[in-house]
Amino acid sequence: MTDAPILRLGFIGLGQAVARMFQQYPHVRKLPYRVAAAAEPRAEARAQFKRDFNGEAFETAEELCASPNVDVVYIATPPELHREQVEMAARNKKHVVVEKPMAPTLEECAAMIQTCDRHGVKLLAGHTHSFDAPIRRMRDIVTSGEIGKLVMINSWNYNEFNPRPWPTAELKASYGPILNQGPHHVDIARQIAGGMVRSVRAQKIWDGLRGVEGGYLCFLEFEDGVPASLVYDARAYFDTAELYWWVGEGGAPRDPDSNRMILQNFKKLQHEGGDDLERVLEAAKDAGRYGAAANDPEMWKLWGYNAPDEVKHQPFFGLTVVSCERGAIRQSKDGLLVYGDHGVKEVSLGQELRGRAAELMDLYNGVVHGKPIFHDGRWGMATLEVCLAIVQSAQERREILMSRQVPLP
Repeated sequence: MTDAPILRLGFIGLGQAVARMFQQYPHVRKLPYRVAAAAEPRAEARAQFKRDFNGEAFETAEELCASPNVDVVYIATPPELHREQVEMAARNKKHVVVEKPMAPTLEECAAMIQTCDRHGVKLLAGHTHSFDAPIRRMRDIVTSGEIGKLVMINSWNYNEFNPRPWPTAELKASYGPILNQGPHHVDIARQIAGGMVRSVRAQKIWDGLRGVEGGYLCFLEFEDGVPASLVYDARAYFDTAELYWWVGEGGAPRDPDSNRMILQNFKKLQHEGGDDLERVLEAAKDAGRYGAAANDPEMWKLWGYNAPDEVKHQPFFGLTVVSCERGAIRQSKDGLLVYGDHGVKEVSLGQELRGRAAELMDLYNGVVHGKPIFHDGRWGMATLEVCLAIVQSAQERREILMSRQVPLP
């Protein structure tokens, strides 16, 4: 890639997600991008960014979007800010990656898409586990017809998302894991099945410890009749990693005591915080932001994250089993297990691009080579439509029909 054009990347928001991304910077560094700028109100984060990347560091998103030294803007701020910042970037002729959930409402998503179209810039709805190599290869096997047509998808994720030290207001705004983790789950199913969800029927469960939704069971029917069941339980009891060799979400070894540890950590914060718990939770979140003095390996353990050099295997966002006419597919430690008439074979995937590196390469191919964006704004809006339907279906106890779905390009 030494002769490839280099795109200059600017980040709006230097929070916890970007801190993790920079910890995994060696994966991104191999791509034809240069980290060129950041916008963040915290002075200590801007100073750290200048030291780490020798780039421009702005206090406001407006300044970054106006910079002539930025080609692509990566938006990693709360969802309620996404529309304003996406449109600001588009008006300044910057291509955009916006993290999930794309926005709080479908109307905001539609406005973001229209603005990007009007100004001729690419929009990628980013950061979901559908970019993981095993999920992409599942789709390839399905479309190849190697084991017949797709007939069913089942995906389960039991983890400790809720008792991580999220401020309660954030968890309530996202209906617990539904709008935060649901885009991962829905994107996985939509990608494998081709994208076109016909209807959603769901129920949610309650997390008494956090006072918010603790998970969901969702039944999707695709336009071709293929069903998918998605189960997510974020309350830190059962751990689906027990079913796949104790490999964690990012591919690192997962401690079998992770759920218990995270649950105990939260209860300790709850006991120590008392009536001031929300301040304690905000402080714990702030400690995980890029440039924070407490941003170290011990702090990351509080959130259940591994050090970046511990990644050894393929990522697992729960266990996904894909059923076809003449076989089935599931993840293995390092790829996939394909079950067919003649037994089981393993498909090794090696260290392919994953996560944010894969999505940045998808955008690069769209911007530089004119290829279709894998998960563009319309795809992101369709995924949000399903996630919002999970909430609505659970509240109204009925099937919700979809109207904004799009197929894979």
